[in-house]
Formats: sequence, structure tokens, C-alpha cells
Amino acid sequence: MRVFEKIRNTLRCAPPPPAVAEMADALIEGIRRFKAEAEKELAKIDAVRLDAELERVSRLTHDPRMGEVYGLLEGFDDEEWRLFFYAALSARVDFQSIRNQVKKARHLSREIAKTAEKLSELIKELEGLRCGVPYEMRSTHALLKRSENSCPVGSHEWRRLRPYLLEQLPESDDDVRHAWESAPCMTDLLNALAEAAKEFKPRPRVAAAAVRSRKRGYKAELIRSFAETLTKYCGFPLTHRLMRAMAITLTVLYIDDPKDDEEVSYEQVREATAGFQPIEWSKSPIPPPTGGGTTDGL
Repeated sequence: MRVFEKIRNTLRCAPPPPAVAEMADALIEGIRRFKAEAEKELAKIDAVRLDAELERVSRLTHDPRMGEVYGLLEGFDDEEWRLFFYAALSARVDFQSIRNQVKKARHLSREIAKTAEKLSELIKELEGLRCGVPYEMRSTHALLKRSENSCPVGSHEWRRLRPYLLEQLPESDDDVRHAWESAPCMTDLLNALAEAAKEFKPRPRVAAAAVRSRKRGYKAELIRSFAETLTKYCGFPLTHRLMRAMAITLTVLYIDDPKDDEEVSYEQVREATAGFQPIEWSKSPIPPPTGGGTTDGL
């Protein structure tokens, strides 16, 4: 039997705020329904992971230690509880996989920069041979005239506007013609592309702060991922009470045995989140609850 179950059986938990209880019930019901509907696909589904997810959501409302969190954040309204709940459950991701993606993105950006520079040099070398050069290798105007849009969404608009933009109609004004006369050539564009690729800094869509940190380790990454969602997406300032609540919540959700793994402390949260600033949103970027599904989409 897990530690939190032993604690739950010996201590009584303070009742959770209505918003937390409602969301927990909805998620638990959604996860159970998802498991039931996926019986035929269980060979392909990590049932152990789903059970762990169910247990984590249950801890938010049944673990006695969460009573202190509810007290620390007693001024929260339903929306703020929902955002805190979202951030807590989405704190743990596959950090190593994200790091691998960032590493590959850096490698590809360097390859793109080198390739663009090499292509620019080859075009210049070809021009120097005085054997003629396809106009599309020199002129941005000519290349655009020949190119087709591979994106189906905007292809119709491009075909409609291209004759005007490329001064192929009588009504194309003089400013457009003059702009094309002084437009950058293909080698200029390639050099600009190379510079952009060199300056590119990969930023994953999730847990960016966690994977950027030089302080690695399970707890440090959890804290920074939790804090990034709270500040960047939820707009919460990291007050002392909130950081204390974060420490308790992370311990309850992700530290299976505090005696062996050590709990997440307030001091660890404070050190790991130095410099985090909230972002104010006119509209919450967190999607509204749907009443079903797993927390993977949170």
C-alpha cells in the first residue's frame, strides 16, 4: 500500500474547495471512461500509467496534506483553483525527450545555416563562370513568379494576388515596380536565412524553463515546470504562500514515498523559481474543462 493511502486511512483530510472537488471528480470519471472504452486496445496502452494518473488526481482531494494547501490559498476563486490544478497535474513531462528535441533543433538550425551559406557561395561561383545563370537563381522576383504555394490554405489568395504583386498587370503601381528593381537578390536572401538560422534558439512549447535550467534533477525540473505554467500561462505571482503550496502539492502528487525521496521543500521552490515573473492575459490560455479525458492534454 502506498504511503499516501496509509496517511489517508489514519488522518482525516480537510474538505477541498468545491472547484477542486468538481474538477477531480470530472477527471476521475473521464479517465475511468477512457479506460473502459479502450479495453480492446489495452495491449497498446500503458495501463500502469493511467492508474498512476488516477491516483495522482485522487491525491488532490483525499490526501490529508492537501488541507494545508487549501488553507494557504483559501482566497482563490473557482477559476484560480482550476488553473492551479491544471499547472500541478501538467508539471511532470518527459524532460529528456524535450531535451533531445531541443538538441536536434539546434543541430538542424546549424545545418540549415551552413547549407544556405554554401548555396549562396555556389550561386556566386556559377555567376563567375560567365556561362549564364538561370534568372530564378538571381532574382527573387523571378523565383516568386515561378513558385507555387504548397500550403492549400493560402494558395488561392497567392494565385489571385501574385500578378499584382509581381507587376504583371497594368494596374500594378509604380511603387511595386520600383520595389522589385531594388529588392534583395537570391544570394542576399540566402545569407539572411543563414543568419536567422544561426540566431535561432529552440524553445519547446512545454517545460521550456525546466529544460533550460542548468540545475537538473527530478524535483528541480518539476518545480520549474510547475512555476512556468503558473506564471507564464496562469499569471500568478509567486508569493510565499503560493510557493509553500507548490512544495506541498508537488510532494503529494509526485513523491511516492517522502521518507525515501525527501519532500519538496519551500526553500527548493524559492531557489528554483528565482526570476520567474507572471504574464497577464486578457483571456485565459488554459482551455475550459471538458468533463472527460486524461490529463495528458492539460
